[in-house]
Amino acid sequence: MSLSLTLVFDKYMRAQDPVIASNRLRIDGGEKQLWEVVQPITLPLPHGVEWFDEEVGLKHYTTDKYDVPLTWVPAHLLAPHLRSVAQSDWGRAVAAFVLALPAATRVVLWWH
Repeated sequence: MSLSLTLVFDKYMRAQDPVIASNRLRIDGGEKQLWEVVQPITLPLPHGVEWFDEEVGLKHYTTDKYDVPLTWVPAHLLAPHLRSVAQSDWGRAVAAFVLALPAATRVVLWWH
């Protein structure tokens, strides 16, 4: 099974609303290792994500491609794990971006 990960950033941090998936980056390598180390620190995302789909417009999701409930991790907890699994310049750049975010930023883990 191929595992990919897109990070969705909750810029507005409204806990009672779905996260609007307008700010997102795809990880490039290290997804399986990252999955193993972040599972113990993930938190549920009860209000889900609203993602723009070109065919149907804004679509609400509460589960990922594998029908697993969406979760999130605060940026300050995710950044060190991203750095440890980064395998490319892109991966290191994504880790640096997450490290620069406000510590409490919700980063949704979109596994696909």
